[in-house]
Parts: sequence; structure tokens; C-alpha cells
Amino acid sequence: MSMKYATFPILLLLTVHGAKAADTATGTAASVSDLASLFEGEFTTLPDQGSATAGAQVLYNLAKRVQVPALGGEVVYAEQHEKTPDGPMLFQRLYAFAFDADQKQIVMTPYDVGNGQALVGAYKNPTPLAKLDTGVLKQQPGGCVVIWRRGENGFEGTLKPGSCKEAPGVPKRARRPSQ
Repeated sequence: MSMKYATFPILLLLTVHGAKAADTATGTAASVSDLASLFEGEFTTLPDQGSATAGAQVLYNLAKRVQVPALGGEVVYAEQHEKTPDGPMLFQRLYAFAFDADQKQIVMTPYDVGNGQALVGAYKNPTPLAKLDTGVLKQQPGGCVVIWRRGENGFEGTLKPGSCKEAPGVPKRARRPSQ
């Protein structure tokens, strides 16, 4: 999957801010896998050939579902690179998706990768991620926990109150269309 003009953090920001979530939307345990799959792929800000946006910073975000037993069954690993998919790495994250049966919602929690340099390239070879334990994994400081529900037009997310540093003047709700 390739998505022009969007990076994973921007995509995440757009999915977390914007449209109003439906009050009647609910999630199921099966929805967790469906939602996690929407975060997988390769995303870039590389402009189309002939575009007038020459000189803009080119970013590549690579995201893949991985096995990290310490975080549960549905985890997406993401890394962002500058200039090329193998260029200098700017960040790494793990996004753990879990179903809250009491609330009938999906909780997405971001984690920092403690030994990041040792895991560079885990997008291509995720085997080392399975060995991570809870002592290495820390919830991302200031990272946004997102509460997701399946709505009639796809998944709808809301920031968990107090979970992150909020951008000024940006609404707190959004919708991510289903595929």
C-alpha cells in the first residue's frame, strides 16, 4: 500500500482529530484486527513527478503488524525515515491495540522502543520485537491513547482525556474510513 502526501504521524493525527464519533458505535474483539490492519503499509510525502512541491522534506513511514507478546496480540510497529525508506531514522513506535469488553471499544496505546538502534529495520525483520519484555517497553511519554469504535462509516477515534499533549485549536475527534 502506498499513500502519497501522508506520513504515518500525520495520518494518525488526521484520524484522531476532525469528525465527530457516533455515540451508538460499538466495537467487537474481531474489530481489533480489522483496525490494526488499516495502520499497516508504506506512507510517504514524496510528491508525484512534476509536482510543484519540490524541496519539501521527504518522509517515509513504514508500518507492519508484528508479534510482541508483552503487548498483546495486535501490535503495529512503525518507523519513520527521512529522504528514502532506508534513510536516517527519525522515530520508532509500537502501537498496541486491545479490546475493552466492558466499554465495547478498542484502545490504541503508543509505546517507545527502548533499544531503538538495535531494532532499526524491524519493519523488514520483526523477529527481535517478539523478544521485547515489559521492562524495555514504556508507554510513549505524552503519547496519545486513542479510543476507537466501529461506526457506520468505518472506525471512529477519540483521544483519551489527559493522555497526550494536545495540539492547540485542533478538535479531539475523528473518523477513519474502513477499507
